[in-house]
Amino acid sequence: MSDAPKRELPEAPPRAWADGAYAFGRYRTPIVDPSFPVGSLRRLRLKQWHYTSIATERFFVAFGLVQLHYVANIFVYLVDRERPDPPALYERLAPLGLGLSMAKSSVSGVTRFRHKDQRVEVAYDDSYRLRVDVGLEGSAGPTRLKLVGGFELGESLALLHPLSPERPAYTHKAAGLRCHGTLSFGDHRIDLKDALATLDWTCSMADRHTTWKWASLAGRSLSGREVGLNLSAEVYEDEAGISRENAVWIDGRVSCLGAVDFEMPSESCCEDWRIRSPDDDSVDLTFRPLGARHADVDYRLVSSRFVQPYGLFNGRVAGEELRDVFGVVEDHDARW
Repeated sequence: MSDAPKRELPEAPPRAWADGAYAFGRYRTPIVDPSFPVGSLRRLRLKQWHYTSIATERFFVAFGLVQLHYVANIFVYLVDRERPDPPALYERLAPLGLGLSMAKSSVSGVTRFRHKDQRVEVAYDDSYRLRVDVGLEGSAGPTRLKLVGGFELGESLALLHPLSPERPAYTHKAAGLRCHGTLSFGDHRIDLKDALATLDWTCSMADRHTTWKWASLAGRSLSGREVGLNLSAEVYEDEAGISRENAVWIDGRVSCLGAVDFEMPSESCCEDWRIRSPDDDSVDLTFRPLGARHADVDYRLVSSRFVQPYGLFNGRVAGEELRDVFGVVEDHDARW
C-alpha cells in the first residue's frame, strides 16, 4: 500500500464567520479572523489555547497558555535529554483567567501572560516572536528560564470544524518550524538556529465532555529532512471517524494524513505507545516516554484528567525514517 500523504489544501478564507455562515473546511493557511458569534451565556463554553514546543539536540522546552474563562492554566517546562525526569516546571492556575489575554487569532495580535515577575508572550508580525521569562522548579533546584526569539511560519493545517452545525471549533497547527533566538537557563545559553518548533492555536466551542488522544513532534529524519507531525483521535473527526487535523510537514510543506490508531500501554507514563495508520503505511511509530506531565482534577462540575508524556519517537512517517525524535503524546478527558 502507498505511504504517500494526501495533498493539496486550499488557502483559507479571511474570516471563519461571514454572511451568516461558517467557512467549515481544512486549509493550508491560517484564518486571519477565526472569531465567531459568542453570546454571554455561551462564553464559558469557549476554550482557547496556544501551545508551542521547541526542540534542540539536547533540550526540549514547551509552554501552554490555556484560557477557559473561569480559570486559566499556564505552564512552561524544560526537559534535558541527559536527565529527563522530572522536568523543570512552572505552572499556575489563574482564577477567572486573570493575567492572561489571548490574541485575536494565531496570526493577529499578542497572547500575553503576566504574574508578578513571570512572563510569557507570543506575538505575530510576519513571523512569531516569543518571550518567556519564568522561574522553574526542578530536581536540581530553582532556575530562571529566558527565551527570546521566534520562528517562521510555513504551510499550516488550519481546520474549522463543526462540532455541531452551530458550534464550531477552529485549530491552527504547524510543525517542523525553523527557529531563531536564544534559550538561557542556569549555565546554559543555547542558540536556537538549529531548533525546530511546533504550534497549536485553538479556539473552540467545545463539547461539555471532550476526550482526545494527541501526538506532536518536530525533528529531522535520518535523511536529514525537517519533519513535523500532528496526530489525533476522538476529536475533530469526520463521518468516517478520521481526524481532520492529522498532518505531516516535510521541509515546510504540509500534507494531510488519514486515520491513526493509538495503542496505549497500561502504564502510559513509562511504557511504549504505538501509533499506526490502519489503512496504509503512512504512519508506523513507537513512542518511548522519558517522563510526563499529568493531572487528575475533579471539581464535580469541572474535571480534567490528562497525562502528557514526553519522549522519543522511532519509526516511519510518510516515507521518512525517524530515530529518537523528541515530542509528546497526550491522553485527555475533560468536563468543562
